[in-house]
Amino acid sequence: MQDILKVGRSDSIYNGHSYLTKVPVMAIVPFIEEYTQPNDTVIDIFAGSGMTAVAAKMTGRNAIVSDISRLGKHIGTGYLSSVRPEEFEAEIHRIFDESKAAVGHYYHTFREEDETQVSLGKTIWSFVYECEHCQQELNYYHALQANNWDSKNLKCLSCKHPFVKKGAKFLRDEPVVVSMKGVKGKLIEQNLTHIDHEKIANAEISDIFEHFPSVDIPEDREMYKRSALKKWNLTSTHKFFSHRNAIVLYDLWQRFELVKDESLKQKLKFAFTAILPRASKRYQWSKKSPLNAAIQNYYIAPVFYEWNVYALIERKVNALIKADRQITDYLGKNITNTQQQYITASADNLAHLRDNSVNLVFTDPPFGSNIFYADMNLFHEVWLGEYTDNTSEAVMRTTGKNKVKSKENYQNILTGAFREVRRVLKDNGHLSVVFGNSQGSIWAVVQQALRDAGFTSKPVNITILDKGQRSVKGLNSGTEKVVTLDLIVTVQKVAEESSDTTFELRNDSLGIIESTIDNITFNEEITASHIYLDILRNAMYEGVTIAEINLGDITQIIHSKGYKIDPDTGKLTQE
Repeated sequence: MQDILKVGRSDSIYNGHSYLTKVPVMAIVPFIEEYTQPNDTVIDIFAGSGMTAVAAKMTGRNAIVSDISRLGKHIGTGYLSSVRPEEFEAEIHRIFDESKAAVGHYYHTFREEDETQVSLGKTIWSFVYECEHCQQELNYYHALQANNWDSKNLKCLSCKHPFVKKGAKFLRDEPVVVSMKGVKGKLIEQNLTHIDHEKIANAEISDIFEHFPSVDIPEDREMYKRSALKKWNLTSTHKFFSHRNAIVLYDLWQRFELVKDESLKQKLKFAFTAILPRASKRYQWSKKSPLNAAIQNYYIAPVFYEWNVYALIERKVNALIKADRQITDYLGKNITNTQQQYITASADNLAHLRDNSVNLVFTDPPFGSNIFYADMNLFHEVWLGEYTDNTSEAVMRTTGKNKVKSKENYQNILTGAFREVRRVLKDNGHLSVVFGNSQGSIWAVVQQALRDAGFTSKPVNITILDKGQRSVKGLNSGTEKVVTLDLIVTVQKVAEESSDTTFELRNDSLGIIESTIDNITFNEEITASHIYLDILRNAMYEGVTIAEINLGDITQIIHSKGYKIDPDTGKLTQE
């Protein structure tokens, strides 16, 4: 197995449906092919979106994956369900025709270019604030426009006093621009016409939110505080949608429910939930190009899109057909009778699996306190009518009454999960764990959980996983102390541990740090994250405790060695 595995996040399967911290299937396939044979059984105990099951299907292996996430099961099952492309397309077009006849008029607009009625592609909306100096309304989009689209040094359009968005009084949001296809087929933008205002007004006086699925986001949820939901009056999931899009979404969902073919119904609902963030107010506008929806938090940008739902789903259907083709093309002619199954189960209670029955466990547990899946899943799960149990989630809370024992609870869940893994693994079977964090104390929890579960031998492989494109937050690696890469640590179940295979952990983190940095092979692609994970990898191979190895400290040492870290890319340059 190679030391660094580079796998992009742009393939059809990865883009089929968004899910937090998803591992690309082509990062899983090499481990399945390395540690198993065709028709062997692979499991994933933190299955998330079910990528391990998809990778098993592609390689001709059986898979039984599990998670407490109801949304994860919905997504994983959607990936695994097979429908004929022509049936899928025919069904969506039939439903679109019926739906557009009923509510499609809400997207009608007047194209001034040739004075005809057309369907809009999207509408840009802007926050409206109150100027602290003159108390006049300030449309944020128009303020940006007047400042040549530069968000720095904005001024009130009424009194010309400097405007600071942070702390400004929010009044409402309002539409500012409509986008559509022009006469020549290219996208054009224009100001709203009387038809646009009329359609929006008619939608806003409807009773849609008396029927539209919605659930409250309670104040004891971590994301309630992190996303400041009370401040922005976003404490229910329906508040993230415009009235117009809510009408169309609800109409389509009702029609999907009536589809008799279960596989087609599943695939249609899969496409539906895949576009929900983009169909909401969470789809962030940018002058250059859309910034997409931030799926790790409940954030609405001061300028956002209201996208035509039909266009979103039509594009998603085409993407899912490509994803299905990618799965079948990899398997090729080696079609087998293997089965892949996604069930709901807690990682520390694998009662559905027999002792010594599994060849490989490939899993990607939650990264400490980085992301709260159950909180974010509410946005989708309200449509499914099933909710993830957040009380048994393997996360570390940073707010509320559960903060004190959060780290202990997190380690207990991981230890229990790895013990179950050891029970179900066959002798000499392998466990591959994907993990990423910038704090050594969180890494140490994983390291100790593995040892407490009985995996006391030296790891057989530690691979750096580079998924290419980074998140917006990850772009600031080295300045915000954000790790942009993951490690995949593979350990083996040894039937009877002996003194030859077991090693005790020792304290020598400083020595590992110094020796690793001193032996850097400098190249133009190396980043602070590469060095940090190289240090962690060497420490694990050498049996060194990693609790004190933090990315922030590593970046300081890197600077002291004469290197600079580019604030935009995280890459190292020599002084």
